[in-house]
Amino acid sequence: MIVRRAKFEDLDQLTVLFDEYRQFYGSSSNIAESYQFLKQRFENQQSIIFIHIKDDIFTGFVLLYLGFSTVACSSYYILDDVYVTPQFRRQGAAKQLIDTAILFAAHKNALRISLETQKNNFKSHQLYETMGFVKDDQFQTYHCFLK
Repeated sequence: MIVRRAKFEDLDQLTVLFDEYRQFYGSSSNIAESYQFLKQRFENQQSIIFIHIKDDIFTGFVLLYLGFSTVACSSYYILDDVYVTPQFRRQGAAKQLIDTAILFAAHKNALRISLETQKNNFKSHQLYETMGFVKDDQFQTYHCFLK
């Protein structure tokens, strides 16, 4: 098992996994839309994607976006997506992906990595907390949905 940064050449295989991830969270399968979304992230250099590979099969990914803290005058990363396909779960892939994201962000001198997860995703909560993530009890999250 290896984790490495995704390249544009990985787009076709990554798209299938990304579309699976979107379905997991209730979206309808749409390979073309998934492909275009990922293609734009690569072309515009708007995200960092690491992939987990076992026996030449993409088994998971983590997707990071760059953010900025005006108060700290520093950058940070938003861990927006982490996904491991069901047949490869509970084998350490998610931990490897998140470890890689943490090392990457530290290497870039980022202030932190931030993430959000569903309140009832208890297995992920446990993993994040064992990896050093701290639950934020100070701030409330609000959204203004435009679509």
